[in-house]
Amino acid sequence: MSENKLTIETSGENTFGPCDCCGEMTKRVWGFVYDADVALAAYFVEWTPGHEGSSTVFDLIVGRWGDDADTSTRKAVSLEFRRLETGPAFMVIDARTRTVANSPLISSAFSREEVIGTETATLAFSICDVIYLEEPRLAGLRE
Repeated sequence: MSENKLTIETSGENTFGPCDCCGEMTKRVWGFVYDADVALAAYFVEWTPGHEGSSTVFDLIVGRWGDDADTSTRKAVSLEFRRLETGPAFMVIDARTRTVANSPLISSAFSREEVIGTETATLAFSICDVIYLEEPRLAGLRE
């Protein structure tokens, strides 16, 4: 990553459900994160507003993007977001159990153990921070 501020480009969104346990609809939004003009990751954020105790999951596809890039460099990383008494927090979870693990856009999905303590973890937390702070469709999560 450069010294430039990361930015996001919003893309699509979807609502589906209802949730079996609470009856609320689940939301998914997605887009890209950039370092200057270079795409670092695609993101997919999924949550169920009004579902008590529900977490929000940030699924990331990190790696090279663009016309000359292929899926061999892209990996899935997933983080869970929760609002704790101490404030908002992210925790790496096993991307292999998420829908993103089956994406044709990746070569593999990381387990939690493969991410913790690595440069991938540092990158994933930075990406999630900018999505959380800048993604307008997540305003309800920031309240």
